[in-house]
Amino acid sequence: MNLNGYGKLIKKDRVSGFEKFAFGMGEISTNIVFTIATSLLTMFYTDVAHVSAAVIGMIIAVSQIFNGISDISAGFIVDRTRSKYGRARVWMLRMSIPYAIAAVLLMTVPQHVGQFAQAIYVFITYNLMLTVVYTMFQLPFATTMTYMTRDQDERAKINIVRMAMSPIGNILVTYFFTRILNSMPGGMDSQRNWIVLTAIYASLAAVAMLFCFACVRERVQVLDEYGEEKIPLKKAIPALFKNKYFIMLFLFFVFFAMYQTFSGTMASYYCKQIIQDSNIIGNVNAACYGISIFATLLLGKVMHLTTKRNWCIIGALFIIAGSLVVKIAPLSVTMVTVGGLLRGIGMTPILGLIFTMIADAIEYGQWYTGLRTAGAIQSAVTSGQKFGQGIGSALIGFIMSASGYTGAAVEAGSKAAATISNLYIYGIAILGAVMIFILLFYKLDKEYPQIIKELLERESKSKSNNA
Repeated sequence: MNLNGYGKLIKKDRVSGFEKFAFGMGEISTNIVFTIATSLLTMFYTDVAHVSAAVIGMIIAVSQIFNGISDISAGFIVDRTRSKYGRARVWMLRMSIPYAIAAVLLMTVPQHVGQFAQAIYVFITYNLMLTVVYTMFQLPFATTMTYMTRDQDERAKINIVRMAMSPIGNILVTYFFTRILNSMPGGMDSQRNWIVLTAIYASLAAVAMLFCFACVRERVQVLDEYGEEKIPLKKAIPALFKNKYFIMLFLFFVFFAMYQTFSGTMASYYCKQIIQDSNIIGNVNAACYGISIFATLLLGKVMHLTTKRNWCIIGALFIIAGSLVVKIAPLSVTMVTVGGLLRGIGMTPILGLIFTMIADAIEYGQWYTGLRTAGAIQSAVTSGQKFGQGIGSALIGFIMSASGYTGAAVEAGSKAAATISNLYIYGIAILGAVMIFILLFYKLDKEYPQIIKELLERESKSKSNNA
C-alpha cells in the first residue's frame, strides 16, 4: 500500500454538512451556561445574593485548582468509557440534564442564613457546576470530534464550523440575558428572575446538546493494544507523557490562555487608566470578537494553502502586531481599536485549527505507544487553559501590586501607568512570541499522512488476525 492509498482508507470517514452543523450546536450548548457562569455570575453573587466580593474571589481562586485537576481526571474517565453509543459521545446524553440542573442551582443561593452558610453553598454549587458537571459535559463533547473522522481536512472543516458557531452562545447571553432580566417584574434585583431565566437558557442548552448527540456519529473504531478493554491507568499515564505533541500543545494552551487573560484584563485597565474612557472597551471587544466570525468562515476557504502549524504561527504574528501597533499612538482610540481588530484576526486560525492539532496528536499517541488516550490528550486543552488563566491572573495581580497600583486613577508618567502600558503592549507581544517558539518544534502536519497510513495498516492486520 502506497501513501496515495491514505485517502481511500479514510474515505468512509467523510462527515456531512448537517452533522458538522449539529456538532456546532454542541459548541453553542457548552458556551451558553459557561458564559453565564463566567460573565454574569459574580455580579449575581454580589448584587443579588449579597455575598461578599472577597469571599467570591477566594472561592473562584481555590476552585481553579480543582478545575485543572478535574480536566485530567475527566480525560481518563472518557478513555475508559465503553458503551453502545461510543466512548465520548455517550457523555452528551448522560450529562445534558445534570448540566441544566447544576446551572439553576448556581442561582438558588439561600438568603438570611448567614455569610458562612452562603459561602459553603456557593463553593459546593460552583464546583458541582464548573469542576464536575461542565467538565464531564464539555470535554467528552470536544473529544467526540476525534472519533468522528481521522481525515485531517474533515476535522479542520468540522472545527471551522464549530468555531464559526461558537460566538452565538456568548452573544445569546451577553446581549440578551440582562435585557430580558430588566424587562421582567422586579428586574435584575429579583433572584427569582435569575433562577427562571437561567432555567430557560440551561434547558435550551441541554436540548442543543441532545440534538448534537442524536445527529453526530463516532466512526473511528479503536484497535489499539487493548481494543475495547479499559486501559489500566498505570499504562495510560506513562503513554500520555511519552507523546511529545501532547506536551507541546499543553504548553501552547497555557501561554495562549495567559495571552487571553492579559488581553482581556489589561485592555480594561488600559482603556480606563491610560485613555481614561472605560466605555471604549466595548469597541475593542467588538472589533476583536466580531471580526473573528467572518475571519473563521474565510479560514475555511484558504486553510489548504499551508499547514495548521503555519496558520497558527501567522495568527500569533497578528497578535503581536495588534499589540505593538498601539505603540504608534498610545492615546488613540482608533489605534487601540485597530489593535483589537488585528488580535481578533490572529485568534481566528489558532481557535479554528488548534483543536484539530489536538486530534492529530491523539493519532500520533496511538501510533507511537500503541494506546489511544483521546480523552486524556483532549484535556490538554481545558487543563492548559485553566492553568494558564490562573498563572496569568496571578502575574497580573503581582506585577500591578508591585507597581503601586491601588485602584485609584493613575498619573501620566507614573510607575503604575507605565506598568499598565507595558503589560498591554509588550506583555501580550511576548506571550505571542512564546507561542511561536513552541510551534516551531511542531512537525506533525508533515508526519501525519505517513503515521496514519502505518496506523491503519497495523489495524487492518489486527482485524485479519482476529477474523
